[in-house]
Amino acid sequence: MKKIVYSLFLAVLFLTVVSVEAEIVRDGEEWRVYDEQYSDEIEFEYRDVLIPHNKWGTGEWLPGCGGLIPLSILFNVEYGAEMGAKMHGRAKAQWPESVKVFFEGAPDGGTADMFYGINMEAKWKNCYSGDENELSKWLNFDLSFADEKTYQPFLLDGNVDNPVSMEDSVDHFQLYEGTLAEMVGGSCGLTLPIVGDLCSLIHFNFELDGKMYVEMFGSRIGLDEKQERSIFTDNQYLVIEPPVVGTVMEIPVFYESKTYYNIEVIFTVTITIKILEMKFPIPIEIPLAKDEKLWRYNSQSVAFNFPAIFIESRAHKFADTMPGDEDYWEFEVENIGTRAMEAKVASDDSNFIVIPETLNIEPGEKATVTVFFKPYDVGTQKGVISIYSNDPVEPVTKLSLFGYSSENDTQWTQVIEGDEPRWEIGSSENGCSISVIGGE
Repeated sequence: MKKIVYSLFLAVLFLTVVSVEAEIVRDGEEWRVYDEQYSDEIEFEYRDVLIPHNKWGTGEWLPGCGGLIPLSILFNVEYGAEMGAKMHGRAKAQWPESVKVFFEGAPDGGTADMFYGINMEAKWKNCYSGDENELSKWLNFDLSFADEKTYQPFLLDGNVDNPVSMEDSVDHFQLYEGTLAEMVGGSCGLTLPIVGDLCSLIHFNFELDGKMYVEMFGSRIGLDEKQERSIFTDNQYLVIEPPVVGTVMEIPVFYESKTYYNIEVIFTVTITIKILEMKFPIPIEIPLAKDEKLWRYNSQSVAFNFPAIFIESRAHKFADTMPGDEDYWEFEVENIGTRAMEAKVASDDSNFIVIPETLNIEPGEKATVTVFFKPYDVGTQKGVISIYSNDPVEPVTKLSLFGYSSENDTQWTQVIEGDEPRWEIGSSENGCSISVIGGE
């Protein structure tokens, strides 16, 4: 009967296709089960707002040209001072044993941007001809700084060798140009013979130059102080001990960057005396903002699920079995975790045969493993069944096996518990004798 069961198990083994997602690799005399899992996408964002980005004005042309008024006015101002960064990516955990957690940015997953300045437009439109004209050339200008960068985020070590830099500038924006006479609205009363009005000979040019520079450096994945004491950082990944209680590991992390920015405006007044062909530029530097900050982005949590192996009995003693005969034992392997469990089952002694050799158990489910004791020699037999799984807490589970093999021609064989006594007839010099094997 046992041989029939054994043959049926072999048939099932060869006919069944086992879906194994984890990688089971031979490592010397043992096996290793490598597994990995990606977290859900995480997003870090930080905005540093000095002046809220706002728009003010008419928006569209007012009033529309459908009324009685034959012209429309357009006046809009956009201003602000802010910068920020946003990152998309996910974390990846790899194990067995200690769990290594990597952070990977999505393609084009890191973006940084900045905007400082003011932009103004002021126009009027002839409703009959449709022509648009400036209200004044001094009311239409763009004094804004803007830049955007795409980069690869998620450094762990705070490396400063690859900063993200943004910069822009406004060069020689003319605020006003004219003579002193035009500025005061007429002659200033200083007139020389032949030369004429002195105020008409003095020319002013008001220009504005601006520059802005932003640099993000020393970016890294951060952990709170308590976590940092228990988690090792290798500048490329985090090494984390898997959870002993529970099979869901949640890691709260944040992202931080050191940020330096400098914004300044240079107001230049150039006085030109035409009759003397002399120019006197007078630059005036006006620092608007200069600081160094530590940006700490919004905290996120990355979560991973793990399998967990449970076996109720981890030792078994087989009945005494003669060489050539066999006994078997069945036990259940349960996955009490939250991730599918992949496992390799191996015996260290050829007297003990296990079926099946690989397991694939979904969370909350069980699988039955059968061990056959098929001794080849007499005497006490000891063996170990090793279950190598992707359980990071218990990657190797050991089960102890014991069995005794008696000689074929002995007059007795231990009766398996529950069997009825067996009678044997032997011969002696005085005739036949009857002996009871087993029982009382």
